[in-house]
Amino acid sequence: MKEYKNYQLKGNNTFGIPALCDKFIGYAGVNDLKELYEQHVFDKQWMSVGCGANLLFCGDYHGTIIHSTAKEIHILEENEKNLLVRADAGIILDDFIAQAVSNGWGGMENLSAIPSSVGAAPVQNVGAYGVEAKDVVERVHVFDTRDGSTRTLSNEECKFGYRDSLFKANPQYVVISVELRLTKAKNHQLHLDYGNLRSSLPADISLEGEDVLKEIRDAVLRIRHDKLPDPADIGSAGSFFKNPVVDRSVVDRLLIDYPKMPFYEMENGYKIPAGWLIEQAGWKGMKRETVGVYEKQSLVLVNLGGATGYDVWDLAQSIVASIQEKFGIGISPEVIKVPN
Repeated sequence: MKEYKNYQLKGNNTFGIPALCDKFIGYAGVNDLKELYEQHVFDKQWMSVGCGANLLFCGDYHGTIIHSTAKEIHILEENEKNLLVRADAGIILDDFIAQAVSNGWGGMENLSAIPSSVGAAPVQNVGAYGVEAKDVVERVHVFDTRDGSTRTLSNEECKFGYRDSLFKANPQYVVISVELRLTKAKNHQLHLDYGNLRSSLPADISLEGEDVLKEIRDAVLRIRHDKLPDPADIGSAGSFFKNPVVDRSVVDRLLIDYPKMPFYEMENGYKIPAGWLIEQAGWKGMKRETVGVYEKQSLVLVNLGGATGYDVWDLAQSIVASIQEKFGIGISPEVIKVPN
């Protein structure tokens, strides 16, 4: 376990915005968390941070930030159809997906290149191209900072929703590791019909072939590279806004004026791409001194250099107001403002 005081967080958020925290602690597992509990760290202001891809620091954080450095992977069960893998919270999600694809383990290839850690994936219920974390998460092992105990939560107990989970409303739980049910050759359940994923695959691809997972991952990586900036070059948090889910009556109302509007049916309504709404409102490529809307993807707000968290937040609020006025639809950030 390593501890730093007055720690600079610029390298721990993908927006690259400078902010200090009073204390930053890298912990390696349950025993370290129990030690922090005994030291009463969780009795004061604290938060858990993975890659910092869903955080917008609008000032210094006057408390303790904990960060998992645990990166082990264990196969718990395996048969000819699938396997159950336990992955530690500190693993970079895309590193795990790259290894899974290399091993022929299917189910997460559509989530390639999402900036996240394994531990943060179920918290945010990350998703892309028709797949969400909830589709592969079997159980989540957590540390309860209220009493120093550990718990194992089933998929159902995690209460997954669209970019939502039990953990968002219960930050007392720190994810230790995640159990993921992945498929093996000839049992993959491929999801290719969201966006332009299928058309980005080779025309002669064999969906039963040994390389199908790699082909899908490569296609996702190409699409994301073409649409999204590399945080190492341009600070961003990926998709800043959630796609709004509305009633059918809202869809029908908008289709009158926008007959080509994309929308997708979901269990609880219809999802309209927030990026489409933002682009139609004229924000794509717009710049405001230190911040802007990425010219290739209007869901992405970018740090053009020297931006503060408030610069980004003010731009986001302007976009929200614009969408409400133009379409009568409320959109909300995926990104969490800190301090809130």
